[in-house]
Amino acid sequence: MFDPASSAAVNFFLADVAGGLGPFLPTWFAEALHWSPERIGLIMTLGGVFGLLLNTPGGALVDRFGRPKRLVMAGSSLILLGVATMVIGHALPYVIAGEMIQAMGAAVVGPAMAATTILYVGKRHFPSQQGRNSAWSNAGNVSAAILIFLGARHYGANMPLLVLAGMAALTLITLVILKAPTGASSRIGLASGGEPMGFRDFVRQRPVFIFAVTLLFFNLGNGAMLPLLGLRLAHFGGAHGNDATRWMSLCVIVSQFAMIGVAIGAGRLAEQIGRVPLLIGACALLPVRAVVAAFGIAPIWLIPVEILDAAGAGTIGVITPPLAADLSWGSGRTQTILGFVMTVQGIGAAFSNALGGALIGWLGWKFAFLGLGVPPLSALALALWLRSMTRGHSTD
Repeated sequence: MFDPASSAAVNFFLADVAGGLGPFLPTWFAEALHWSPERIGLIMTLGGVFGLLLNTPGGALVDRFGRPKRLVMAGSSLILLGVATMVIGHALPYVIAGEMIQAMGAAVVGPAMAATTILYVGKRHFPSQQGRNSAWSNAGNVSAAILIFLGARHYGANMPLLVLAGMAALTLITLVILKAPTGASSRIGLASGGEPMGFRDFVRQRPVFIFAVTLLFFNLGNGAMLPLLGLRLAHFGGAHGNDATRWMSLCVIVSQFAMIGVAIGAGRLAEQIGRVPLLIGACALLPVRAVVAAFGIAPIWLIPVEILDAAGAGTIGVITPPLAADLSWGSGRTQTILGFVMTVQGIGAAFSNALGGALIGWLGWKFAFLGLGVPPLSALALALWLRSMTRGHSTD
């Protein structure tokens, strides 16, 4: 039986855990370890590479093993262990080891949560429930960011670590309370007695690849924007009279508040008008965000920049699991394909940080943001192509 209250609590607390230190990580590198933007960009790229190598195997594990609730618990524990390893060690080898452990956990958490949701509500209501899940996740992120903002004055860049530890403990408690879904939990979407799709059939799934590459270009532009805002705040912190950690928490608060409404609306719209039209709209918003971020240097410009982030990235976050399920339903590999899509989009997110750091060194802050607005134009073209291929299907 589906328990909405427990499910909401899991998504609320899991949000901060699943992202590790998230956008606060580059700020922690800069303030606690005193690393340069170029080195920070390289380390975050390495972390992204670890993650993208493990996403598809993580999804395959969920398809084959089932028991997605248990896998969410295991993945959450690994993420916490990875952050602890990185923070306690401080030195470069510990940071790299911590990034690897976090990647192992994150590779399982996403597909396992998607599988759990499908088992509870079914494929038909998956988009709207995914929207509610995202809304609770965003509410959790807002709460964590507020706590970080309030405590940053006393604890500085270490405040995100304290919040993460508390959220992790509460996540595990709520997962224990949450009732496991009933019925078969492996090979979701596969007809009874059917055989899972083979590798040769998988590589022929052109809509899946187009969707994945669309997300690659989207994240190539989007992945580094919020971290670059944090680095710019740290770099010019003296001019604003405030530390970067507190300003970064304000960025997250604004974005996550907006994403709560976006998530609920996107989930409902995804069932009414389809997933691909929302993908097109999200891709069209990102170049606008890049222009605003490039010219809006004053802190007040963080508000429209992060509202655009909510509308674009928030929509992508809601529709990605349902659209991956649409494109792979009946294959017996729904979570493997979701993992593959996350792998490809992770390539864009990982290299986005390196691209952003390089653009700062080559062209300066303004043109770095403008440069990050170019890849989403390719994403927009691919999304329009995907719509032409899927017109008349449940995705459109």
